[in-house]
Amino acid sequence: MPVAQSTVPVASNDSNQTSSTLLGSLVSRELIFAVVGPAGSGTSWIATALKECLSNAIPSSEVVVLKASNAIASWAESKNFTIDNASQLSRAKSLQDAGDAIRSKDAAGVAVSLISEIVGIRKAPSSDSSSGTEKPFRVYILDSLKNPAEVSLLRSVYQEAFCLVGVVCENQKRRSRLRDGKCNSSSGEEIDKFIERDQDSGSNSGQKVSDTFHLADYFIDNTQDRFLDELHRNENPAWDVNDQLGRLIDILTFRKVVRPSASETGMFHAYGAKMTSACLSRQVGAALMDKAGNLLATGKNEVPAAGGGVYGGGFQVDPRNDHRCAYSNEYCSSNKHQDEIIGELIGAVPELQNADPTTLKGILKKTGIGRLLEFSRAVHAEMDALLAAARQSLSPVGSRLFVTTFPCHYCARHIVSAGVDEVQYIEPYPKSLAFDLHGDAIEKSKSLWVSPSDAIVTHNELIVKASDHQATPKVLFRAFTGVAPRLYRQAFMKDRKLKNDLGKLTFGQPEWFPGLLSENYQVLEKKLVENMMEG
Repeated sequence: MPVAQSTVPVASNDSNQTSSTLLGSLVSRELIFAVVGPAGSGTSWIATALKECLSNAIPSSEVVVLKASNAIASWAESKNFTIDNASQLSRAKSLQDAGDAIRSKDAAGVAVSLISEIVGIRKAPSSDSSSGTEKPFRVYILDSLKNPAEVSLLRSVYQEAFCLVGVVCENQKRRSRLRDGKCNSSSGEEIDKFIERDQDSGSNSGQKVSDTFHLADYFIDNTQDRFLDELHRNENPAWDVNDQLGRLIDILTFRKVVRPSASETGMFHAYGAKMTSACLSRQVGAALMDKAGNLLATGKNEVPAAGGGVYGGGFQVDPRNDHRCAYSNEYCSSNKHQDEIIGELIGAVPELQNADPTTLKGILKKTGIGRLLEFSRAVHAEMDALLAAARQSLSPVGSRLFVTTFPCHYCARHIVSAGVDEVQYIEPYPKSLAFDLHGDAIEKSKSLWVSPSDAIVTHNELIVKASDHQATPKVLFRAFTGVAPRLYRQAFMKDRKLKNDLGKLTFGQPEWFPGLLSENYQVLEKKLVENMMEG
């Protein structure tokens, strides 16, 4: 992420300026934020709050909110694509159709439309102030992204000047907001279909919020309502979005010394473990931490190795004896056995034998057969972390488990049995039946949670410590919030002086300036060489 523009040096008239000064003078005076969240999470509320926070933090800046829905509507009007305005839900569904139509030609097409608006604003006469003064510092907030290709494009174009904010919100609250808002005249079934399509339309060019959300740089919780009344007169004191966003802005503008929370460090460890997995299906990492925030163990989804642990974890590894799918069989054992089951099913049902095998296989893969988990050779990351702790005689009771992907139902039952208090995750895992099978032991809502280690049962009477209410202790499974692993290094690496010669706190400038450069690399090369020759 780029530093606050106030710390970027202005180009000097001195031809002997250093490469660092020249580079700093070419850092663009722009930041691009985007918001992503499932239907009902309140992305527009977050975009508005972010605008307020940025305007206060950088008084000289111009903050512009660009709505993807408006960009899609403009495209629809230009193409005579009909938008049904009969109701708010009808309009929302029509905009989904129009967005899919844009992405059918280019999966990142909606993002391109937003980029077009940014270009238009930049070219507008108002973007230039009076002669001799520099252009204003401008921030664009894009509300909201729906497809991973949009994130990839924006990151490629704007690089470190781009920040994606993921909005976390409990499912029940999201449905409630939709029922009371744009879906107030719709049935529960219609609301569920709208949510399902928003999460994953089933098409690579459609809305895929579940795949887009986990790409965020920073996650915030918007479960609490901002106002206590429908007229928006009384603010909810429990709504702390401004505090969460304020911390992000402090990190990006270097206004304060901000250090990672224990949860952020835990998820960073999990992400590091994830990248060591050689699984052909997906990489998953886990980190087990005690109540004091000490790291107990990490784990990854990987094939077990004789003697304890999994492949790829030791210093003395003989590649000739590496029997993971990627290096020996070169196929996924889980897929192999699923295909065998499908073959047996087709062979056992005469009515299926005349169907096109490729089409039939694709259909059956979308059923419960495609969700079978037991034929993978890998130990799941959560189990690897728990077993690693056990081999070191470290108790998981009262611990917190950070995992990059929501636990499957196999892991969930072992997590509960191990005595873990809380699980935090980033990516969803639709195959998991954890809540369906173990709802008696797992809690979804943080506000209702009583941790097992904070409860004592004596003489069949439950005593809950540090709590005003009686409740059944459960393991909390909740979405991670805070600095995402992808932003961790940039957010917390000390890349500048934090004290002057007298030892007083001060925020120095980094020697080299990250951010969006106003010139392409070939022009930059030429300017750097010319500057050296002039010197």
